[in-house]
Amino acid sequence: MNRQQPLQEFVDWWRVYGKGDEKGQAQIFLDRLFRAFGHLGVQEAGGVLEDRLKIKTDARNTTRFIDLVLPGRVLIEMKKQGEDLRKHYAQAFDYWLHLVPNRPKYVILCNFDEFWIYELDYQLDDPRDKLRLEDLPNRWGPLAFLQLKPAPPIFQTDLIAVTKEAAYNLSQLFNSLTVGRKIPRESAQRFVLQCMLALFAEDIGLLPKYTFTSVIEDCLNGANSHDLFMLLFITMNRDGTSYGRFAGVPYFNGGIFAKVEPIELTKLELVMLQEATHHNWAGVRPAIFGTIFEGSLEKPERHQIGAHYTNEADIQRIVQPVIVRPWRDRIEAAHTAAELRDLQRELSQYQVLDPACGSGNFLYIAYREMKRLEKSILERLTELGEVVDGTAGLVSARQFWGFDIKPFAVELAKVTLMIARKLAVDELGLHENPLPLDNLDANIRAADALFTDWPRFDACIGNPPYMGAKVLKTLHDVSYVNRVRETFADVPGNADYCVYWFRKAHDQMQPGSRAGLVGTNTIRQNYSRIGGLDHIVANGGHIYEAVSTMEWEGEAAISVSIACWSRGEPPYKPARLWLAREKFVDIPVINSALSVNSDVSRAQILIANKIPKHVFQGQIPGHKDFVLSSIQVEKFIKKAKTNQDVIFPFMIGRDLVAVPGARPSRYIIDFGKLDVIEAQNYQAVFEHLKEKILPVREVKAKEEDEQNQVVLQSNARGTINHTHKGYLQNWWKHSAGRLEMLGEIENMPRIIVCSRVTHRPIFEFISPAIRPDNTLQVFAFEDDYSFGILQSDSHWKWLVEKGSTLRGDFRYTPESVFDTFPWPQQPTPAQVKAVALAGRALHEYRRAAMSRNATMTLRKLYTTLETPGANPLRDLHTALDKAVLTAYGFDLAGDVLAQLLALNESVFARIGKGESVTAPGVPADYPDRAELVSVGCVQPREMLV
Repeated sequence: MNRQQPLQEFVDWWRVYGKGDEKGQAQIFLDRLFRAFGHLGVQEAGGVLEDRLKIKTDARNTTRFIDLVLPGRVLIEMKKQGEDLRKHYAQAFDYWLHLVPNRPKYVILCNFDEFWIYELDYQLDDPRDKLRLEDLPNRWGPLAFLQLKPAPPIFQTDLIAVTKEAAYNLSQLFNSLTVGRKIPRESAQRFVLQCMLALFAEDIGLLPKYTFTSVIEDCLNGANSHDLFMLLFITMNRDGTSYGRFAGVPYFNGGIFAKVEPIELTKLELVMLQEATHHNWAGVRPAIFGTIFEGSLEKPERHQIGAHYTNEADIQRIVQPVIVRPWRDRIEAAHTAAELRDLQRELSQYQVLDPACGSGNFLYIAYREMKRLEKSILERLTELGEVVDGTAGLVSARQFWGFDIKPFAVELAKVTLMIARKLAVDELGLHENPLPLDNLDANIRAADALFTDWPRFDACIGNPPYMGAKVLKTLHDVSYVNRVRETFADVPGNADYCVYWFRKAHDQMQPGSRAGLVGTNTIRQNYSRIGGLDHIVANGGHIYEAVSTMEWEGEAAISVSIACWSRGEPPYKPARLWLAREKFVDIPVINSALSVNSDVSRAQILIANKIPKHVFQGQIPGHKDFVLSSIQVEKFIKKAKTNQDVIFPFMIGRDLVAVPGARPSRYIIDFGKLDVIEAQNYQAVFEHLKEKILPVREVKAKEEDEQNQVVLQSNARGTINHTHKGYLQNWWKHSAGRLEMLGEIENMPRIIVCSRVTHRPIFEFISPAIRPDNTLQVFAFEDDYSFGILQSDSHWKWLVEKGSTLRGDFRYTPESVFDTFPWPQQPTPAQVKAVALAGRALHEYRRAAMSRNATMTLRKLYTTLETPGANPLRDLHTALDKAVLTAYGFDLAGDVLAQLLALNESVFARIGKGESVTAPGVPADYPDRAELVSVGCVQPREMLV
């Protein structure tokens, strides 16, 4: 279709009739624009004019009117003709933040003369493109998403791509200096950072134009690079008038040029720098440049650059509620010049800390937002008729503090904040002099924040390192792990590493201060929640905004939770809990589980559930060569038929849900209780393990002993490990053979298992002849009643709240789930039988469905529940759930979790009084237990003989 003609007609119409009145002509302008893009009009396109947006603040509850919203596609805000659009970015960004669900992908600011097009979930602050109205007929690509059949927009600039290319060019130089020429890493880092700042300075107006570029050109033409670069950098560090070649170069300070490295560049290295000058560094994104640059070092391939970085919009999920929104509410509530000037002074003393700052992306965005807040105060003062000195900006980079264990990241963070001042001055139209730069050597330091004194802060923000307790032990030595646990003795040892940052942040907070941190989504679960968020809410903390779970853009396949809290009264009410990226609820209080459901975190462990033990984790072989293929099994059995006595079918979690028929796919060697003499009766199998496993366990035991010696040398009473020594003592056995489990289930006709990590737990009966892997949770029950309780929605909801998660899936943790889950107390025999029959019907239907279809798996079967419509599987689950709730005696329409919690507390109290309770499994007084046990279960494949 010829798009040019209708767009030209639109432009011609506006030239004749347009007056540029925001209130009077905005709707007509927008309606005609949509017609020019092929629609019958704005409303016919699905757009909403003057869309109402309710925004709750502590100052007032307000309703804002957005000029146009096309849900999921675009938000357009019109301003009067000639208006400076950059003044209205904050307003548009605020609208965009609150427009959920169906948040628009694009935001347009328009003053009738030009369109500024933003894609805020990709790039904050700067438009993806600017388009003059008169150019629209010939360059409508940036607005291609407005067409009747939307198309991807064609933008002239991509600042994210520019940033990645700039990072690649400088990483090439760094790699050449360090890898190619073996220049000391610290010297190369300092030199490259000095070049980086000069590149920025040249394009943002801190250096006279082409100052740095001309140095590179002259060196390529024969000048001595050692002398010229050194002279320029020394001049940038000289306080006073500069003369000679670099006359006019101002004093930078900032600490970065305090030491100048005498490095002479090769011609190839000069070319690398020359290529870097081809970018417009004014458009490079400092908020992500440092992360991308740091991640690119010593990576030779261009495609590896910028694979992971934290999206600026995600950083705002913390900066907005912790800093911006509370301050903006206070500014809006101020009515006098005196109040506003007091706020400016207070803002200039507001201290922000990122205790795991990396290359400074959180601090950079926080600085930019605080400068915007200061600008809004100055604008309010002007509106009140006050004379405002535009050169007297009070907010400075010296209000920002950070720690990181990586020295290079720290230096990058300093440079990022230095650049931030000039960029903020230009963006906000401030008149303050950005030079000399702030010296941040005392503010941003290379240190382990867990063992460093923190400065006083008003806001603590950031993204502490992700690391589970087990990973912590592998990446750090034993002495470090001991030191962490001794310093934070009240934090459970199984808590995630990031929890220590939550704990220390809260303990350092003063009344009225706020914090917002990103953590693995286990911070709301089990040990991590106990060590962190439980501690916070129990000690004067109020979580007032949080994200229950979402995928974090900065890391691959990482699901995170975010908690923003205050010490003392929260800055605004109600609290806001985000359930996903674009879905939130406003609720009175956010609990430590970051859940809208009833808070079951106080549920007690029930001794009746623990003794006798019913739940076991499957086996952990500890070495891949315990596991055999069917071909290997055939060879062993051909050598000696008796070898089949120590070889068993082996089922993993994936077999259960993703293999047709839920059959085990492999085999495992298991010597069980056999000692080393008895094991040699199975010679071929024994020799296989001796060859494959014994050498590995000898090495691991030796390494462990050496590490223990290091710990004992520094602390004679230090904690040491004997794990691998124990494995070596029984090297022919599994790391965790689960003999207790095997003894419990060996005489049972069948047992129940479920995958320990799953999107939705599916319970199944299997033969005890199958060895379950540690990815399976084993339940020593054989009856249909127990199966029905475990497979019920009641148990599933309890698992969601009490279990943990792994990359977005749920993880069954017996200590918190099974041990606290109350079973129906004194159900009638009819109620028990009803649950058993409903469970049996569900189980038999699933088995029949898989037997009819050779490719059907349990996962495929349960995927059908995700689509609407009649479904026999759904009907069977509904019947089971009703039978289970009836057995509990619960209100079918009531809050299941609240009723389960009340029952947990009742059972716990009765146990404490010595009263009898109904334990898991078939009630002891049921008259005919055998009628509750059917025969269906997954059987092992026969081994080839």
